[in-house]
Amino acid sequence: MPSRRSFLASAGVAGTASVAGCQIDSGYDDAADAAGDDTNWPTTGHDRQHTRYVPAGSGPRSGVTERWRVESGLVTAEPVVVGDTVLTTVGNDMLALDAESGEERWSVDPGNQGASYWAAPAVYDGTAYVTGNERARAFDVESGEQQWSREFGSPTAGPTVGYEGSGLFVAAGETVFRLDRETGEIAWQRRLFGQIRQPVAVRPPFVVAVTEGGDVYALAASDGDGYWRTGLPDAVQCTPTMAGRRIFVGCFDGNLYALGHRGQRKWSTEIGGFAKGGIGVADGTVYADGGRELHAVGAEGGEHRWRVGLGTTGDHAPVIVGDTIYVGGDRLRALRPGGGIGVGSVRVEAARFTANIGHYVGQLSAANGSLYAHATEETAEGDRNVLVRLDPE
Repeated sequence: MPSRRSFLASAGVAGTASVAGCQIDSGYDDAADAAGDDTNWPTTGHDRQHTRYVPAGSGPRSGVTERWRVESGLVTAEPVVVGDTVLTTVGNDMLALDAESGEERWSVDPGNQGASYWAAPAVYDGTAYVTGNERARAFDVESGEQQWSREFGSPTAGPTVGYEGSGLFVAAGETVFRLDRETGEIAWQRRLFGQIRQPVAVRPPFVVAVTEGGDVYALAASDGDGYWRTGLPDAVQCTPTMAGRRIFVGCFDGNLYALGHRGQRKWSTEIGGFAKGGIGVADGTVYADGGRELHAVGAEGGEHRWRVGLGTTGDHAPVIVGDTIYVGGDRLRALRPGGGIGVGSVRVEAARFTANIGHYVGQLSAANGSLYAHATEETAEGDRNVLVRLDPE
């Protein structure tokens, strides 16, 4: 493997030559282009750039009605929804549920033999790609039949499918791998400096990875060569989000950072906490979870537009469907993009509606007009984790 110095030297040369020649558009309405027209939720953050945005979708605007509620056990990632199947990771297993009834169809590890599944799967062309227990595996979505398995020997981050299915990108330990989607064979691998805990973001020509050491890397999707590396002041445990000519990353120093397509820092805005809950982008605004509040920040200049308290501490990644922002906390909130009525960051009447579906609402996703929410409810035996499907009222 190359030394740190040689890697960074080659990254600098490649970045100057290759980025100048690639076609990267400039507007922030390109968040809709990044998100595409898929009304499913097939991967972490909805799409390979993790915009958490469903521009072509619809969702509840005045209230919700509960379709079903099932016990889920330990919740470790947002649910993935494709067609009539919901895939949800629950710590020691990943379950495939019927989207209409919530009934279990199959699971990855029915014996629950100590494996750990912390990341959402990625679905493409009828195949679910699942990471956990230091390996990546492919399963047929309908039958649950395993198609291939690849061992890494290090903890794995969530998978990301490349542009139009061109490869499967998985990080394990300090290394990013590109795999053949059909066979699981390794096309290339690139070792970085620091553990990679989050799924990479992919937008040709870039694969963007973040490390717990606080570094953001841009690699070439085609062969893994380095374009650039940018260091941030503290650890990064937030999935990177890409839109237009920006890469948005939350950092443990409590700031949201925007990097340019050559890795240069464009702006930073304080949002508090560890800035690791999740980032969404839509129509010129970045929505970032600061742990206790959801913040709206201008994508171009980083100006702080508004914030809404969520009533509890935790990770509450936003979900944007059309012109509504959904977020958890002590309840489900459906927010207006303008943040309600007010001056500066102080707003009232920010919500279209709220719904009490549990005393804590965490990971969310949206698909085909419905919301899927992981929540914690109180029972006579104590707290219970559940997955809830919510339809428009």
